[in-house]
Amino acid sequence: MPWNKLKSMFVVTDSPAPSADADPDQVLKDLEKYQVPGDGGNLPAGTDPAALSGKIDFQALYDQAGVPNTDEVEAVERFLAGLDESLPDASKLAASKAFLSAIGKSVNDVLGDAGRKITVVRAVLDAKRADTGRAVSERQSAIAALQKQIDDHRASMESLQHDLESVQAQCAVEESRLQGARMFFGHVTESPEAPTGKSRR
Repeated sequence: MPWNKLKSMFVVTDSPAPSADADPDQVLKDLEKYQVPGDGGNLPAGTDPAALSGKIDFQALYDQAGVPNTDEVEAVERFLAGLDESLPDASKLAASKAFLSAIGKSVNDVLGDAGRKITVVRAVLDAKRADTGRAVSERQSAIAALQKQIDDHRASMESLQHDLESVQAQCAVEESRLQGARMFFGHVTESPEAPTGKSRR
């Protein structure tokens, strides 16, 4: 259940709920006072980076972070899920307070539990951002290194091609010079004199 949904169960105001065409910026500003202040903390040392990928087991991270296993938020969520949805918020609030009193808890216990868990959730996001930033930076460096190698290979290929073209031009000039000499003496169309088999002394 989203935090603002839970907030509506515990905070009753006389102002009407925001309409569909309400200014989103103003709605967000009004809701800011219900959010937990501050940034996330640090994840416990030794947190497996694999725990921050795919389907995250937040309860395991709460346990690792030392959040007391009291589960006030989850208890209230389960209780509210069993109530008739048509009940007004004020009735749900009264019922949930009565439920909390029956299990020896208070609204402050729920708020404290949620606040501690939010700190862990923020730490998860901060750690994932930092880890992703490092990984992306490393890959960008690797791409840049590979791109330099590609550019170097291309430059080398161009140099080889230019060298080939230079050799081709020089060979063409040299062959043309030699062919000119052959044509001058008529060896292009005439076969050389066949050997007689007799050796001259």
